[in-house]
Amino acid sequence: MTSGLIRSVVATIVGIVVAFGLILLFQYASANLFPAGYDAAVYDVAAEEIEAPLGTTVALIIGWFVGTFAGGWLAMRASGGSGAGWVVAGSVMGAAIYRASSPVDEWWIFALAVLVPAAAAWLAQRATSFAAPATA
Repeated sequence: MTSGLIRSVVATIVGIVVAFGLILLFQYASANLFPAGYDAAVYDVAAEEIEAPLGTTVALIIGWFVGTFAGGWLAMRASGGSGAGWVVAGSVMGAAIYRASSPVDEWWIFALAVLVPAAAAWLAQRATSFAAPATA
């Protein structure tokens, strides 16, 4: 019993590291593809005229999906259950909601901060159900 718990905890930690590593990779790639980011000092914050460039926003949302899917899939496969992958999805959701709560983002990004990781975790769970069980 303790071995299964340790396995799940380690799988969850590894899944979270993989998920956030991939998200950072997507952010790095978007910064190189779309280097002209927004400058908050240029805009009047009181007038709410700040907008993030669409390319960086799309890359971030794709990063949320890919990171959650890969980290969740890995955690689910390594732990032998689906709980670890959903914890990975929850951690990505928490970070995404925190990021989406900035004055730069609109309401739909806040909604996608929940929906995209949830969809990715659900698909990862479906993908692990078709794969052979992990052996340890």
